[in-house]
Amino acid sequence: MTPQVFCATIFLTNLRKVVAELAAQGQPRKAADRFLIRGINQSIVLNLIRSHAPISRPRLAALSGLSQVTVIKIVNSLLERQLILEREGMESTGGRRAGLLELHPEGGFAIGLIPQPDSLTAAIVNLTGDLVETRQWPLTLAGQQQRAVELIADSVEELLSSSELPRARVIGLGLGLSGLIDAERGWCLQSHILGWKELPIREPLEERLGLPVFVDNDVNCLAIYEKLFGLARTCDHALIVAIGRGVGLGLILNGDLYRGAFGGAGEFGHTAVALDGRRCNCGNRGCLETYVSESGIVQNYLEAVQAASAVPLQLDPLWQPPTPTLGEVIARARAGEEAARAAIGRAGLLLGVALANLVNLLNPECIILSSPDTSLGVSDLLLDSLRTTYEQHVFAQMGRGLRFLTVKKPGYESWARGAGSLVLRHFFAPPAQLRAEQGLLES
Repeated sequence: MTPQVFCATIFLTNLRKVVAELAAQGQPRKAADRFLIRGINQSIVLNLIRSHAPISRPRLAALSGLSQVTVIKIVNSLLERQLILEREGMESTGGRRAGLLELHPEGGFAIGLIPQPDSLTAAIVNLTGDLVETRQWPLTLAGQQQRAVELIADSVEELLSSSELPRARVIGLGLGLSGLIDAERGWCLQSHILGWKELPIREPLEERLGLPVFVDNDVNCLAIYEKLFGLARTCDHALIVAIGRGVGLGLILNGDLYRGAFGGAGEFGHTAVALDGRRCNCGNRGCLETYVSESGIVQNYLEAVQAASAVPLQLDPLWQPPTPTLGEVIARARAGEEAARAAIGRAGLLLGVALANLVNLLNPECIILSSPDTSLGVSDLLLDSLRTTYEQHVFAQMGRGLRFLTVKKPGYESWARGAGSLVLRHFFAPPAQLRAEQGLLES
């Protein structure tokens, strides 16, 4: 089954359910049928242009299974709305040059935001996922639940004003948050890093800004970007692992983002790796992120220094080594300091075992590693240790052909671009899929 046929099958299955739902609400079946089929057909054509550009109308008809008349009508509508461009192509068999179609990058823009405890990072992306502009504000957001929406809205208004971006071309705002997020309702259920709990975000921001707003876990946003535009474009099964203040996981399964039954899939950092391990911010002990996150690696280092300084500690029990930054630990490791190398190696060891468990469970095609910290940048020292323990624990042939990839440009700007991609995912998604995700369909 080709990807186009598979997608069409899923679309039509959802279509039947949506039509049944609309009929139950008293809406005429024929009207609902026409509306949804038109939307699905347009989505198929737009996505084929996105993934196969430059492409001709006859090729679109062949790939989509739609009639040439239908394709021509849809293409004309997309051209009129300036969502696609046409440029002169090769001569056709009839002697006329066949126009080739591609997305119009400036046909629409999305804003992506990544709130952190002490900053807010924004990125503007166009329809092809290219970065147009970035901005970062030093902003205290940790513990500011009551003012969070106001602070974010003010920053977006400032960005729109300074960028001179035509507001009519902004198709939406994406917000990537750490922690447990209810993407359907647009709520932050709990973010230990930000200190937010049960916070509605989408509706208040939409009312304030007059823009569609989409909210999701920050690593899910990163996964969406990698699937649409990045390293996972050719992978239907990919794991996106992010190492920062915590350890996050985005799951691409069967070609799309997987959120789980209640939107909580991917809390990789809170899987247990030590029964009586360190106390985590979540209240449990031995969570992976207490050893592999930025602060976890620093703590690994402090423990390694203490272990190597047994005599001074006996002479002065109150002595504690000064706490370095993660960047300093990595610099010392690269300079050959044993305690620093051991700290990063310990993180890699535990991460390698945890990833082997995931591979044994999910059998992905690739694992993509990312870090917002430019000093870490998924260190070679971490990768070497990771691969060693991963290979020891992966089951049989489960890891055959699996690729480890790293995001080349670390930093929160790339994560903010992922939040913008959350908007683009909704823009390109077929109507039936969106209705299904909004909970309108019953299984």
